[in-house]
Amino acid sequence: MEKLYLLVLTFITVWLSSVRGFTNIETDESALIAFRAYITSDHDHILSKNWTPSSNRSSICYWIGVFCSGDNENQRVTSLNVSGFRLSGTIAPDLGNLTFLISLDISNNNFSGLMPNKLGNLQRLQEINVGFNNLSGDIPSWFGNLPQLESIFMNDSTFSGPIPPVLGNNTKLKRLVLSYNLLHGNIPQEIGNLSMLIIVDFKYNVLTGSIPSELFNISSLQSIDLTGNSLTGGLAPDICSNHRFVELQGIFLSANQLHGLIPSTFHLCKELQDLSLSYNQFSGKIPVEIGYITKLKILYLGINNFIGGIPENLGNLTYLEMLSLRGGSLTGQIPHTLFNMSSLKQLDLLNNSLSGNLPSMSSQCNVPHITGEIPANTFRCKRLQVIQLADNMLTGSISKDIRNFTFLQNLYLADNNFTGRLPADIGSINLKVLNVDGNHLSGVIPSEVFNISTLQILDLSRNRLTGTLPSGLGHQFPNLQELYLGENELTGSIPSSISNASSLARYPTLIEVSLNQLNGVLPTSLGNLSASLQIFSAFGSKIKGTIPVGVGNLTSLTGMYLDSNELTGVIPNTIGKLKNLERIYLEYNRLEGYIPTDICQLSKLGDIYISHNMIRGAIPACFGELKSLQRVFLDSNNLTSTIPLNFWNLNDLVGLNLSTNSFKGYLPSEISNLKVATDVDLSWNQFSGDIPSIIGRAQSIVYLSLAHNRLQGTIPESLSNLISLETLDLSSNNLSGMIPKSLEALRYLRHFNVSVNELEGEIPSGGCFSNFSAESFRQNPELCGVARLHVLPCRTKHSKSKSVSSLIKYVVPPLLSTILMVTVVLILIRKRNQYVKMKMEESQLAAILSPNAYLRNVSYLELVRATNSFLNPIY
Repeated sequence: MEKLYLLVLTFITVWLSSVRGFTNIETDESALIAFRAYITSDHDHILSKNWTPSSNRSSICYWIGVFCSGDNENQRVTSLNVSGFRLSGTIAPDLGNLTFLISLDISNNNFSGLMPNKLGNLQRLQEINVGFNNLSGDIPSWFGNLPQLESIFMNDSTFSGPIPPVLGNNTKLKRLVLSYNLLHGNIPQEIGNLSMLIIVDFKYNVLTGSIPSELFNISSLQSIDLTGNSLTGGLAPDICSNHRFVELQGIFLSANQLHGLIPSTFHLCKELQDLSLSYNQFSGKIPVEIGYITKLKILYLGINNFIGGIPENLGNLTYLEMLSLRGGSLTGQIPHTLFNMSSLKQLDLLNNSLSGNLPSMSSQCNVPHITGEIPANTFRCKRLQVIQLADNMLTGSISKDIRNFTFLQNLYLADNNFTGRLPADIGSINLKVLNVDGNHLSGVIPSEVFNISTLQILDLSRNRLTGTLPSGLGHQFPNLQELYLGENELTGSIPSSISNASSLARYPTLIEVSLNQLNGVLPTSLGNLSASLQIFSAFGSKIKGTIPVGVGNLTSLTGMYLDSNELTGVIPNTIGKLKNLERIYLEYNRLEGYIPTDICQLSKLGDIYISHNMIRGAIPACFGELKSLQRVFLDSNNLTSTIPLNFWNLNDLVGLNLSTNSFKGYLPSEISNLKVATDVDLSWNQFSGDIPSIIGRAQSIVYLSLAHNRLQGTIPESLSNLISLETLDLSSNNLSGMIPKSLEALRYLRHFNVSVNELEGEIPSGGCFSNFSAESFRQNPELCGVARLHVLPCRTKHSKSKSVSSLIKYVVPPLLSTILMVTVVLILIRKRNQYVKMKMEESQLAAILSPNAYLRNVSYLELVRATNSFLNPIY
């Protein structure tokens, strides 16, 4: 019986074991299927085509991105790598069931949402890479429970919150990359527990506080990158002492708020190759000991608060390729030893106070604000590929020895003080970029320059170059993409062959020939230029003739600058094909005809300048549909009729000038829709009626001129609401009434003109009006005010009002008091007389009625007199 029991128990154990094995591989398959179910977009259909279940469970080990280990009967998924599959969705919590997983890489996709807590079950996990996604939320604290972790890559997402201190539990961690997120708070000192750490990369987050000293105790570190945070504090003076960093190769602390002195012990980091401390607040002198970091390749110390000079012994850094000391307030001369570094490719000393001549240098040098000439030995560096000397104060001529730069591709000498001619020898170099803009070069452009068939960008603008452009220009520059010849003294026409530059038919390009003396015409072949040409600028070059109809073929054009020339004819209707046009400048020409309604097809048009031509007719009614318009300058033409009502609905209009035309009609109340307009000039037209009182709602207006029209009525009080107003010109109209005193509140008003109207009353004297002269008010006979304004004094009204005021103040009160007193006295006297009379009558009556009274006989005549013959009605 006991043997039977053991046999059954063994059978059950074996059966459970087999069931458990089947369940494990099945669990892995279920987890992967769940992972696929959480995918909302499989752009390249990689998973949908490859991850297909079958009856053979172990087939999942052959799915793309899935790797297994173990024998055929006990295989488990140990690695999942779907990096760069262009997947979208969220991370399935079921991945936490892949309990044998060692490596998980879902980087370079578009996953979003949070990291599932269930991933904390992956106890065997050694590497996790979720970088370059849109994952968010805090860095999970369960990372601290994964004892085998060696690498964490969570870069380039939107993780936020602090760095969890529990990461200090991952004692096997070698690589911790959390860059390009939104992490904030301090760097936890627990990071110092990671004694095997090789790479720390927290760059471009929002970390604050000081760098924990514990971080600099990890002797295994090879790279520390904390660039682009808000870290404060200083660096420990003994940062590299005591052989602390025997393997450290890179320290990147740029773009923080670190301060203090730069430690002099960096040279003790013997393997250091990259030292980047730029864009901080370090001060003091640059330690000479930096010159002893013999393996250094990159040294960025720019944009700090250094003083003193550049250490001579930096020239000992023979492996140095890039040196930036820009913007550090450095003084003195540039050590010649810098140019003993044969490996130097980039030298950036921009924005210091360095002086002296420029020694020889290597490629990609950018040395703004250096004075003096370029010495001849500069051109011994024959392997130069890029010379960047722009924005300096370099003088002298460009040496013909430049031909020795046989490998040179880009030459930037712009914004200096070079004089003389452009050397013909430059034509022997296969340049891609030649930029000598903003110098004092003169003479004819050497024909050799036009033989550089490799040129992509040619910028000779802002010099004193003369001569004509070669007729075969387009044939000689088959790769030309950008051409800048503006602000010279070139003559002749624009060659028609320019349209043959084949690269101009393929790439977004720019042609700039403005401010020359071309005196020619625009070639009819202009329309054959690149369909992707974006900018064509030829203003101020005395170009004659008409605008070619073919201009409509330049469908990618965003800016057309043909102003200040001598163009004639009409604006071609084909301009309506330029669907991408944003700016068109045609002012100061001799164009005539009408504004083509085809312009209304330019839905992206922002600026239109057609002023100072001979355009006639009305503004097309469809102009009001161009909602992107910001600046409309149609002044000084022969335009007539009324302004379309919907024109005032251009809510983004910033500048409007319709002056010096023959527009008529009333100014509508819709003018108040110009909420963002700063400049409005409607002067010298025939507008009539009142100025709309609602105009005060256009509160952004800085300049407003309605002068020389036929406006009438009063000046609206609401103009005082234009709080930004600097210029107000209402002169030469038929305005009447008084100047509103409320305009005194316009604190920025500097120019005010209401002359030649029919205004009356007193001119306000407070606020801005205290600064205006008589010219502002002339030819308004009924105005009065102070003498300096050359108007009549407001004496009559002023004196009368003063007299009345004085009368009320000083005469009326005592007069009223006197009248009151007299009245009281008269009343008292009258009362007394009445009392006396009453007493007398009482005495007489008593006497008569007394028994002792003597009664006298009264004659008839006395009775008649006494009673007035009884004629009084009382009797």
